[in-house]
Amino acid sequence: MGHTSKIVCAFLLILPINASVLDISPSETAPPASIFLRYHRINMVYTSPTKVARIVTFAKDGIPHSDIAKKLGVHRTTVGRIINRFDESGDFYYVRPKTGRPRVLEMRETRVAAWILAKSDAANVTELQKKYFQHVGPQTLRRRLKEGGLVCRVRKAKPYLSPIAKERRRRWALEHASWTVEDWKKVVFSDESKFMLFKSDGRQYAWFRPGQAYDDRFVKKTVKHGGGKVMVWGCITGQGMGRLHKIDGIMCAPDYVKIMEEQFLGTLKDLKMRRTGNSGIIFQQDNDPKHTSKLARQWLWAHKVNLLSWPPSSPDMNIIEHVWDQLDRLIRARNPLPRNHGEMWKALQEEWAAFPADRLDDLFESMPERVAALVKARGGHTRY
Repeated sequence: MGHTSKIVCAFLLILPINASVLDISPSETAPPASIFLRYHRINMVYTSPTKVARIVTFAKDGIPHSDIAKKLGVHRTTVGRIINRFDESGDFYYVRPKTGRPRVLEMRETRVAAWILAKSDAANVTELQKKYFQHVGPQTLRRRLKEGGLVCRVRKAKPYLSPIAKERRRRWALEHASWTVEDWKKVVFSDESKFMLFKSDGRQYAWFRPGQAYDDRFVKKTVKHGGGKVMVWGCITGQGMGRLHKIDGIMCAPDYVKIMEEQFLGTLKDLKMRRTGNSGIIFQQDNDPKHTSKLARQWLWAHKVNLLSWPPSSPDMNIIEHVWDQLDRLIRARNPLPRNHGEMWKALQEEWAAFPADRLDDLFESMPERVAALVKARGGHTRY
C-alpha cells in the first residue's frame, strides 16, 4: 500500500483520498455510517485492490519498478512493497495485521460518538461516555474525536430559527441578492440596545497564586440585575452616524413614534438626506411589536418613509449590531469604567460620535456578502 502510515488499513475503505475535514450528518434518520472521520494530518495514498493487481501484472511482464510507479502515479518504493506483500499472501486484498495493542475504541464506535454529539443526544464528552461508552474513559473519547478532526469550542449564541423563519429569510435574501453596496448605502439601519453598568456575564480569567482564588482582587464580582442598565435607540447611514437617543423606562409605541419624529427625522436633516425620490432613503427596523404597531405604521405612511421589508430573527443582517458590540468593547476598555447612568450615557455619546468612518463603510460594504451567505445557508445561520 502506497505511503502507508499508522492508520488501520480498513479505514481506507471509509476515507476519501486526501480528505481533510470532518463530515457529520446530524439528521435523526441518518445512520452512523454517514459520518466520516477524516484524518487531515496524514498524507497517504489509497492503493486499491485493482491498482495492486495492475502493479503485480506489470511486474510479471518485466516492467521496471520505476516505470510502473510513473505509469500508475505511485512512489517507486510503494511498488516494491506491494509486490513483496503479494508474494507473501497471493491475495490482492491482503492487509498485514496491525502490530501493537488493539485500540479499545473501534473506528465505527468513534463515528457513532460523533453522530450522537451532532444530534445533541449528549451535551459533552463526559455525558457521552457515561451514557454510551462506559467501557472507555472520557479522555480516550476526546483523543479519538480530535484525531478525526473534531474540535471542542464554545457554542455560538444564535436566535432560534423555525422552518418558517428560515424560509422567509431565504426568500428575503434572494430578493436582495442583486443589491449593490450603493443600494445598501441608501438604507438607514436602526435598532435599540442596552448597556449594563456592571457587566457580569461571560468568562473572566485571572492569574494568582494557589490559595488566592477567593481573594477580593481575583474573584469575579457580580451584582443583581447587572447593577442597572442604559437603554438607547440609534441609527446609522451610508453618509455617517445618525443620532443616538437614551430611552427612559419601558418604551411603547407612542414613545417609539416620538423617537422617529425627533431622532430619525433629525438624522435625515443633520445629514441632508432625502426621504423620497431616486436618492430617497430606505428605513430599516426589525419586527419588534413597537415597530410594527398600527401607530408606527400610520406615522411611516404619513411621512412617506420607504420601509425595508425585514425577515424574522435576523440580527446577522443588521449591521448596527456590530456597532453596538464595538461600543460595548470601547466602554469596557475605559479607565475608569462608568459608575452610574449619567457616566454611562456620556461615555456612549462620546464613543458613538467618535465611531470610525472607515469602519462604518466596511459594514455597509459587507452587506452583499452577508446576503450571499444567507442565500448559501438557505435561510439558516450565518457567521455574521
